[in-house]
Amino acid sequence: MKQETTPSRRALSWIANYNQVIVLLLLVAASAIFVQGFFSKFNLSSVSYQYAIIGLIALGQFCVVLTRGIDLAQGSVIAVASMVTALTIPHVGIAGALVMGCLAGTMLGMVSGLLVAYTQIAPFVVTLGMMGIARGIALTMTNASPVPVRVAGFAEIARGRLFEIPYPFIVFICLAIVLAVFLRYWRLGRYFYAVGGHEENARLSSVPVKRVKILAYMISGFLAGLAGVIITARIGTGHPLTGINYELESIAAVIVGGASLFGGSGRVIAVVAGVLILGVANSDITLSGISPYLHGTLKGLIILFAVALGQLSFGRRKAA
Repeated sequence: MKQETTPSRRALSWIANYNQVIVLLLLVAASAIFVQGFFSKFNLSSVSYQYAIIGLIALGQFCVVLTRGIDLAQGSVIAVASMVTALTIPHVGIAGALVMGCLAGTMLGMVSGLLVAYTQIAPFVVTLGMMGIARGIALTMTNASPVPVRVAGFAEIARGRLFEIPYPFIVFICLAIVLAVFLRYWRLGRYFYAVGGHEENARLSSVPVKRVKILAYMISGFLAGLAGVIITARIGTGHPLTGINYELESIAAVIVGGASLFGGSGRVIAVVAGVLILGVANSDITLSGISPYLHGTLKGLIILFAVALGQLSFGRRKAA
């Protein structure tokens, strides 16, 4: 029997669908009232730059998680892209180095995708192996030596602004919109949900499961490569140790964004909200003068709270 849709049921459904956005707005409001210096130009600039990088790789992680996978190699891919960018920029210029850095990330992502799609090795193991391989490649390129970049204008990629908004944050939001449109309105994008929801059913419905998985890891690699280029522009150096633990930050953002680690569920807008929730929370913890030893504990509590909220909303969506 079809359930009657009442205003209260619609309100509960809306809250369940957008609870991450609501939490973000409440957190920003509370920060504005209780945290001194939250709305300072320096703090907002710092948070928007740092979490634009996390946001970029979180979008890639989200694509992989949708297909019931996980990408633990993102941090190491960032390091390879950083080294490739720094080494090639004297020869191919800024635009060429940007392409080369993104291409390096995409190729590494494709290798992970091929292994996940055509072998029985679990994504966790494949990307754990790729994490070590890529980090080794980055260290070997210059015997672990950093490579300074002295090309005029390159720093603008990370330090440039449009209406006081850092370029990396604008790129993050633009790519989030593109990904949201792709996943919602393109048939290939909807296949991501189908593969993660029930792989065998997707296969019986003629969904190209292997190609979808490979594409998911390529997107993750491309975005990690782009993050590597931006970080290199920011610090003015290609560094083989860049990106350590970034994959954990991206996984946390995806979880806080309400995506299911069992695949087939999640929204781009919620992931963006998850990234910003972590950014605002991290800013609040820093500005509040809390002991650095407790930062990890507080972040963990925030993640657990967000996951519990996400499970509650998921249950309500299933019941609706």
